[in-house]
Amino acid sequence: MSVVIRIPGRTIPLDRLKPGACYLAAGADGPDLALVVTRDGRREALLLNRRSGGGGHLPIVSGLRVDTDVLALRGAVLTPNGAIGDIRSGQGAANPAALHLGDGSAYLCGRDESGRLATFDVVSGVASAIDPGDLPHAMRWRVIVPEAGGVVTIYEADPA
Repeated sequence: MSVVIRIPGRTIPLDRLKPGACYLAAGADGPDLALVVTRDGRREALLLNRRSGGGGHLPIVSGLRVDTDVLALRGAVLTPNGAIGDIRSGQGAANPAALHLGDGSAYLCGRDESGRLATFDVVSGVASAIDPGDLPHAMRWRVIVPEAGGVVTIYEADPA
């Protein structure tokens, strides 16, 4: 018996995705789930299903090949996964790979190849000056896509 996993989305060139969009693409170690982000006027990708070796941060990938076809996850949403009690208050420092919640939006931090830390609004994909260390955060979160009156969970993040 074979199981076919159907992920709602469509193949599209990466350069047609706007910041804040999620996509799946072939990676060196299997599929990469990424959020298109923009920082200093440059489009980058925040890898949602990977952790960097140093500190467990989400990696930021620059120099994207815009002619690459990816699976666009239309309507993807990042949301806390678990009970309300799982959301912790800010502790003065950004928690690696936590989903930070505040002012009607949610934020993720990533670290680029040069070690710089950046915070991104997950809805707009735009780099933010907000300090995530002061915000409540969820260590467990997931990426969901609406489909047929329900949702499909694409990815579940757990604490490192």
